[in-house]
Amino acid sequence: MIEIKTDRLILKKPKSKQDILSIVSQIGDWEVVKWLAMVPYPYTYNDCESYLKESNNNELALNIFLDNQLIGGVGLHLHNDNYYELGYWLGKDYWGKGYATESSKYLLEYALGKLDSPKIKSGYFIDNLPSGNVLKKLGFKEIGIEKRYSDSMKKEMDMMKVIL
Repeated sequence: MIEIKTDRLILKKPKSKQDILSIVSQIGDWEVVKWLAMVPYPYTYNDCESYLKESNNNELALNIFLDNQLIGGVGLHLHNDNYYELGYWLGKDYWGKGYATESSKYLLEYALGKLDSPKIKSGYFIDNLPSGNVLKKLGFKEIGIEKRYSDSMKKEMDMMKVIL
């Protein structure tokens, strides 16, 4: 199992029941989940267990830890189009401190060193300007808006697609 150390953070798999409870509590916050396309609301312990079973098969799906406390998640997921999609989330108390940029940067560096010329994409709901800023800092370029269904909002929303 990989563990990536950044300047302030550690990216790794969650290990304890407390980690799971922390994920449920933080993603369960409407202000967090409304920006995540594939996460239901309300978010339950069972939802988290299902996600963790899935992510255990993906070495590049990690959680973000600050001082041994789980504060978010970051991952690269391979899609049928042979693009890896970067996704991330942070608990609301950790917004605006550069953690999304830092964790994503180190995960991308790790992946670019391990994978054979990966193609990487991402996206953000157009009202989520802070997420758009994270992706711009990481070097992603906007390629257009598409409709994407949001499980939490239960409707299609405009998503800005970006590629690295």
